[in-house]
Amino acid sequence: MTHGDRRLLKKRDDPLVQQTNNQRVTVIFDLDSETYSSELKPFEIIHDGIHRGIPEELRRGARLVLRGPKAEEVYPDMFAGEVASEYSDGESVTLTATIEAISASPGPWRNIGFDHLAITVADREGAYRFFTEALGMREMRHDPHMTVLTTGHTALFLFSAGDDVPMSDGLPSRWHHLGFVVDNLNHAYHHLREYAALLSNFTLLERQERWSLYGHYRNGDIEFMIQLSKIRDGWKGFDEPPEITDWLYDYAGQRYGKRLDGEVS
Repeated sequence: MTHGDRRLLKKRDDPLVQQTNNQRVTVIFDLDSETYSSELKPFEIIHDGIHRGIPEELRRGARLVLRGPKAEEVYPDMFAGEVASEYSDGESVTLTATIEAISASPGPWRNIGFDHLAITVADREGAYRFFTEALGMREMRHDPHMTVLTTGHTALFLFSAGDDVPMSDGLPSRWHHLGFVVDNLNHAYHHLREYAALLSNFTLLERQERWSLYGHYRNGDIEFMIQLSKIRDGWKGFDEPPEITDWLYDYAGQRYGKRLDGEVS
């Protein structure tokens, strides 16, 4: 546990605070006739268990859906300790995992827009105070796993740097991943497979408000995640769109920046 995570645990009245760093929760993934397990800290998320427990060759190019012992919806960003306490004895929980190939079909699709930037930081509590107090961003989540801050239409995700941070190289001030929203994941996935030299190792995961397609993008010696999401019905849109759109610059409306060399085709 990082120092920042200790402060987060102390700060919040969370049931997981009562569980020490030495405790572990066993998450078992029942996949057809095979089972895979992972030992997680109570405040680690199910996504950690997926990456540690289910072999990558099974996850690659796959759509993964999880359900609890009584078919409860379980999402990758839920805490292992909460899932085990709610749906089992608190020490272990068995989740039914359904894996099938990601559907891909040719057709039109559109990148609706940038959704969020996720970065790792050395001092997450300090970053939280800066972005909320100095820059006026609004807290939507702030717990041992991650911090989510927003101005309404986009979000900043903060993760603590460390060796045990999922899908991270453990170094601070790094991009963890970039998130975009698209209108058709099947068509987008079909298109992106043409760029396998740059973007690969796709996994499609179900979340409460979206379906998220993760791929790993390589740029020189650096690799980080790209997340494409399709927002689920009931979670789309804003209550008062003009409160956001009327104040923003339309990047797609014209060429950016003043130029003195005439029109460039």
